[in-house]
Amino acid sequence: MHPVIFQFGAFKLPAYGLMVASGYLAAIYYILRGAAGAGFKKEDLSDLIFYSVLAGMVGAKFFYAVTYWEGFGADLASRAAYLLRTFQYGFVFYGGLIFGAAAFFLTARRRGINVFRAADLVAPALALGHAFGRVGCFLAGCCHGRPAGGFPFPVVFTNPSCEVAPALLGVPLYPTQLLEAAGNLVIFALLHFTLGKKLRSGAVTVLYAALYSAQRFLIEFLRGDDRGVLRFGLSPAQLISAAAFAVAVIVFMNLKAKK
Repeated sequence: MHPVIFQFGAFKLPAYGLMVASGYLAAIYYILRGAAGAGFKKEDLSDLIFYSVLAGMVGAKFFYAVTYWEGFGADLASRAAYLLRTFQYGFVFYGGLIFGAAAFFLTARRRGINVFRAADLVAPALALGHAFGRVGCFLAGCCHGRPAGGFPFPVVFTNPSCEVAPALLGVPLYPTQLLEAAGNLVIFALLHFTLGKKLRSGAVTVLYAALYSAQRFLIEFLRGDDRGVLRFGLSPAQLISAAAFAVAVIVFMNLKAKK
């Protein structure tokens, strides 16, 4: 794998950071390109994008710190030092989604933007950007799978500087990062197609919540990295996925009843 794209002196260009930045740019391009067709002015969406992205990054890091805090060290100082030392890695998608969605809602209300219509435009972009991010995870070795057994297309990490545990280097693993990246691209295509249909505001967003939460719930069974404290045999991400899927179904049925 290639956790670092290139190094020039003390400067390193991490693959994960590059792919995440590329994902943000791709998502922003998609949103701005579709703004006029969705009835928005590009300048009205600028603040919405900025504050949502900023809050999303803070939320993703915050959830990571809360989820894995006990494993960072023996005391507060060592844990804080580890968090700062590995700041370029370690982001929890659901944390970014929750914080980003809160900033999105508050900013949209403040700017007088139709929240649900804007969210429908953003939902496909979110899936697109997330696909880039998961490729970054693959290059860095984070969010990796467990030993793949007889799976026909495993991946093997050999670079000792990647995020895979030393005991799993050289071991065929499930390609969880690539599976999720491919799934996100499929979700993006479905949402983009659905966005062109005349549906109630919020329908595309609900579809995204249902599709991604179902995908994430299933892929979590193949993950081999630290998933946090299990409850009822499920990881924190699976519990959030189950709750998100249930809410999405309820909201979808409500939308269907109205139209």
